[in-house]
Amino acid sequence: MSQNSGSPGLSAANRWEVGRFVKTLSYFGAVPFLSNLDWFQQWFGSRPDPKVDSRRLVPVQSSGAVDTEPQSTRQILVIGTTSAVGQQVVQQLTAQNHRFRSIEVDELSELTDGPNGDAVICDAVICCTEASQSRDAALIRQVENWVVRQPIFDFAQPSTDLQEIWGALDDVVMGGVSQSSIRLGDGVAYFSGVVSTANSGGFASVRTRNLEPPLDLSAYEGVELRIKGDGKRYKFMLRSETRWDGVAYCYSFDTVADEWLTVRIPFSALVPVFRARTVANSSVDPSHVYAWQLMLSKFEYDGALNPHFEPGFFQLQIQSVAVYRHRPSRMVLVGATEETERLLQHSGIPYTMICPSQVEEIPGGQSLQVARQPLQGQVSAIDVAALCLAALDDSAARNLTLFVTAGEGQCAIGDWHCLFKSVVN
Repeated sequence: MSQNSGSPGLSAANRWEVGRFVKTLSYFGAVPFLSNLDWFQQWFGSRPDPKVDSRRLVPVQSSGAVDTEPQSTRQILVIGTTSAVGQQVVQQLTAQNHRFRSIEVDELSELTDGPNGDAVICDAVICCTEASQSRDAALIRQVENWVVRQPIFDFAQPSTDLQEIWGALDDVVMGGVSQSSIRLGDGVAYFSGVVSTANSGGFASVRTRNLEPPLDLSAYEGVELRIKGDGKRYKFMLRSETRWDGVAYCYSFDTVADEWLTVRIPFSALVPVFRARTVANSSVDPSHVYAWQLMLSKFEYDGALNPHFEPGFFQLQIQSVAVYRHRPSRMVLVGATEETERLLQHSGIPYTMICPSQVEEIPGGQSLQVARQPLQGQVSAIDVAALCLAALDDSAARNLTLFVTAGEGQCAIGDWHCLFKSVVN
């Protein structure tokens, strides 16, 4: 690919390529008849079906409810693994093949994982240390600043063939001669090419084929890009409809040459655009995301020019495309104070506080009693740990404080949902 493209166009002849135009339309399913012809798509080096099974990416599209986040994508942080309950929590998580990390409470300040040092990649917390107001306050303050990420496209470890998902969508569709591509190498995806303003063109982009079923990202706040650019301004785009030429939801971002950046894009910041013109009374539906796109364009919106646009060679490296949200989906604390409950309610973190009677290292599988007030007696660390794990996924345990002890109750042994509901009711 030539890199000597100055204005007004490419170093080669500025002629429109009908073959590339047809290939683009067929790749993205804009001409259904041609797109479904095996020999026609293979002629252009593409597979026939212009749709992508989103379940091959990440299983986040089921419902969007944080209470039902798939266990395969979730990582749990266990704090206080030297306690009897903490040891049992770790054993049960291991036996159930959960992903988890374990630390002691004095290691919290060192727990960061992310390019900005501000993110802990744990989506749920189980705290098994001895209850104290100062401990709980410090923990809640730190958890409030955590960022939970769910990778959608991890180009260091791509889950499927890149060429089956991402393809070039350049100004050839409107008579232009810009050319781009996306390829893997060195643990990143390279979106690169030559952009030209010849023939009234001026944009190059890569876009995914439509995802089926659409991704449900409503449990998240926005999109996070990990990129290294060339000093130019690019656009990120989402589409929440299947139409080839429909409304796109856009966000412009600047890059610094040869410097890695993390770009966070709240869904609320996306601008509805149709052919570079803003659209009134429209907002992205994060529960139905069909396509993703990255673009370098001469234009911003409504005729305004991109202030950092230059025709010629460009390159954007993408390490990952993820969705993010602040705070974990659930925080379970074993033993806590009224002040802890007040702090959790104020923070907005979904929580379950489990306050056991005397914890003993005795066999589990006992019948349990639960109540809103303190209970006397003793209870197995095994049963308390199992109750903690059940609280992570049960909507009835959300924002609930319960006291528990061994004893005859109204619920069958192991019917955790019944126990949570009996406290709620």
